[in-house]
Amino acid sequence: MNFFSLKLLSPILLVVSFTAIHAEIETSIDDDTKQKPTDWGRCSALKHSHATSKQYSTATQQPYPDAIYLEADTGIIRPEAASTLQGHIIIQKNGTVFNADRASFDKNSHIVTANGNVILIAPELEFKTQSIKYNLKNHTGTVKQAEYKVGKLDARGESQEIELISQDEIKLKQATFTSCPTPNPSWYIKSSEININKKTQQGSAKNVTFNIKGVPVFYFPKYSFPLNDNRKYGFLTPRVRIQSNTGISLPYYFNLAPNYDATVTTTLNERQGLMFDSEFRYITPLHKGFFEYDFIPEDKSFDDTSGSAFGKKYRDYFKLEHHTILSKNTKINFNAEGVSDKDYFDDLSDSLETSARSSLQRRLEIIHKNKPWTLSAAVEDYQILDTDDSPYSRLPELKLSYKPKTAPKKLKMEMDIELVNFDKSNDVTGTRLDAKVSVSKKWGNDAWFIKPTLSLQSTLYTLNKNIGESTLNRTLPTFTLDSGLFFDRDITIHKKLGIKHYTQTLEPHLFYSYTPFKDQSNFPVFDTAKTDYSASTQLFSENRFTGKDRIADTNRLTFVVSSRLQDRENGKELFKASIGQVFNFNNRRVTLPGGTIQTGKKSDLILELSGPINDNFRVTTSALWNLDKKRITNTELRLNYQDDKRRIANISYRKLNTELNMTDSESTQLTLSGALPLNDKWSFVGSIERDLENKRNLESLVGFEYQDCCWKTRIVAKRYLSSDNVNYETPIFIEFELKGIGGLGNGARRELKDKIYGYDDY
Repeated sequence: MNFFSLKLLSPILLVVSFTAIHAEIETSIDDDTKQKPTDWGRCSALKHSHATSKQYSTATQQPYPDAIYLEADTGIIRPEAASTLQGHIIIQKNGTVFNADRASFDKNSHIVTANGNVILIAPELEFKTQSIKYNLKNHTGTVKQAEYKVGKLDARGESQEIELISQDEIKLKQATFTSCPTPNPSWYIKSSEININKKTQQGSAKNVTFNIKGVPVFYFPKYSFPLNDNRKYGFLTPRVRIQSNTGISLPYYFNLAPNYDATVTTTLNERQGLMFDSEFRYITPLHKGFFEYDFIPEDKSFDDTSGSAFGKKYRDYFKLEHHTILSKNTKINFNAEGVSDKDYFDDLSDSLETSARSSLQRRLEIIHKNKPWTLSAAVEDYQILDTDDSPYSRLPELKLSYKPKTAPKKLKMEMDIELVNFDKSNDVTGTRLDAKVSVSKKWGNDAWFIKPTLSLQSTLYTLNKNIGESTLNRTLPTFTLDSGLFFDRDITIHKKLGIKHYTQTLEPHLFYSYTPFKDQSNFPVFDTAKTDYSASTQLFSENRFTGKDRIADTNRLTFVVSSRLQDRENGKELFKASIGQVFNFNNRRVTLPGGTIQTGKKSDLILELSGPINDNFRVTTSALWNLDKKRITNTELRLNYQDDKRRIANISYRKLNTELNMTDSESTQLTLSGALPLNDKWSFVGSIERDLENKRNLESLVGFEYQDCCWKTRIVAKRYLSSDNVNYETPIFIEFELKGIGGLGNGARRELKDKIYGYDDY
């Protein structure tokens, strides 16, 4: 074997090696340019005929900077002219490597002309062809009839002619493109011209047809796509919805800047015709938010006699959310929603929750915090869709609070003041001024605590009943005494894998509350509702009403005992159980309109239990047990299962009553949901919510998912009770994602995330 090196006068080092026997070296270029496989789907080892899997040889794994290495079976080296090489050729400069059967290299022009089984490896670029002309200095050239791979997503394809414009820019003519890493890709695009920019990691194409399994399914005059996972301009994956209102949606994404973007979706459906949905998002050091605007230029199925500025058939919806930081202590929040007509959600929603909306909030508030003071001013209004269930507007709302930070055992004083003007058509309106001052002090240590609190709440109403003004006021004190004990012990459990150390606690908790009775039956109800003892955390509230319109008369003692099991190594809570009860010493006479006086001396027994049964199973349950009737009045049970085989199973049972200690149930619901892989690619997903009292389904989902290395798809059928509480809607969602092309639409995936606990990790 002959070996010699020739150092030229130029700063380029030329190293030449001729070998009679060639040993192909399995290696790769340096780590900065080596392509790493993308773990996108459930893929086994893949082998195909493109350059991505072809073995290639290098002259050295650590090339000298800007040195040119030539290696072949035979050849002629001409330092001042073109060198010719034959047999197992390697031409290498920095991260660029040539393999070929025949080649010539011109040292003066840096041009490589190669033929026969040519492989070119460069940073984020690989070619396999029979003929290539390439400039090693400026990375330009022409490739005929080539297979290629480019970018960080292993995008690849074939092209009749490839023009290498620069190190970063490539033009492909009559080419295909896919990022599916299989020999026979499930999808690819075919284009008359594809332009690829490795620097921006983006590509664009003209006269594009999308092909699924070789069948063209979409055509676009122009199309753009990413070469990595960054955001970019372009069409996203189309979405299909099938029901009585069948439609197809095509979203387009605008990557306007790193800190703001927009998506515009065009939908064509059977009932409404052409629809447009748009969303704009933004974030700056001082501002963030989004704006959504959806509209139908001419709804074929709608004819509102009132009409809009654009016509009787024009329908739209908007949603705005904005946050601004004015200074270190001051910020503004604004959110608003609106629709063109009250039937908008009934006609266009895809869930019972959305179609049943009765009002849309618009709220603007400014908040100033200068600890311990917080001052806020707000206006809040609503667009009313259902006059039978409409809230009051707050025009305006002023709040002032004083909450100083004090040492744990120091005297603590707090104050809350609220002034609100409530407005509502055809109802009692007026202004409510409420002020509450409280003083508390806590004694104790790690083993015990006791905390008495004394508060005084005063409320003044100025009302307008359309027949004259009236003034109402009340002032009531409240005394509470909160106390508890903490016991703990260490538990050591010997397991096969070692010794585990746990801490078990026992926490008795007593809470006494007293507020004298004051008749409030003539007071209006602006924003107040009743709460029940549905959880142990609500047992320690001094008022059984939300809002300011009712101050409950109380003379009661709450007793709760809790126990926890914690892992001593990481502090993780493994198990929690609580049992509690409320003892009333007087009748509860303060009620909301239509309510009755409560006379029971003892509440139902409150039971709570939560924690993992094992690594895969978790249980959470709460219940109210009536000791006199020996029956459960309210209960909620949730069982969640998830394992490393991607199996998910959830069971939820809920029984609720309108009033504590009532035996007639307001609602009893059973919800089942889960996901089950059928094999490596197919999965079944489903959910059903059943109204057991009325023996009907409220909402159900059933669907299938398919995923492989190249694409994903979801087909989900949904059936839900419409807002009229009689009829059902049955939409079907179809969506798919192509590897490297675009994200999923929010149809089927959104539904599954909402209805199947644990689906986010699926």
